[in-house]
Amino acid sequence: MADTQESSKQKLSQEIDAAKGKLEALKRDIAEIHEEDKATLRERQAEIRARLDEQKTRAQDLRAKITHWKNEKKQQTAESIASWKQRREVDKLQNRAERAEDYAIDMVTVAAADFDEAEEAVYEAIVARVEAEEAAAGA
Repeated sequence: MADTQESSKQKLSQEIDAAKGKLEALKRDIAEIHEEDKATLRERQAEIRARLDEQKTRAQDLRAKITHWKNEKKQQTAESIASWKQRREVDKLQNRAERAEDYAIDMVTVAAADFDEAEEAVYEAIVARVEAEEAAAGA
């Protein structure tokens, strides 16, 4: 049981570290951007769009699993969980724990996918600002 708990913690930690890495990379990229890098910005936008398109089906599947778990969680009242504990219905408690761990990992994964969309929006905003400034300079 301790191995399962450590495995879940490790998976969560990996997902969170990956999300943090993406955020740090975006912050570095923004700090290094110059107006003349419009072509580079467009390349990054295309890369992100491709990554989003690739992840779209998986993200939809994860969101469906999350919704299912939320509904399942509503059905598992505090009384029923207390009853499982009292009766030592370990299988039900183990299943609930595994589902909760999967839910947590799925939520972090979806948050990372949402971050990719936010990253795309950041690059779109920067490109739009560069184009506006170019137009103003030419006017």
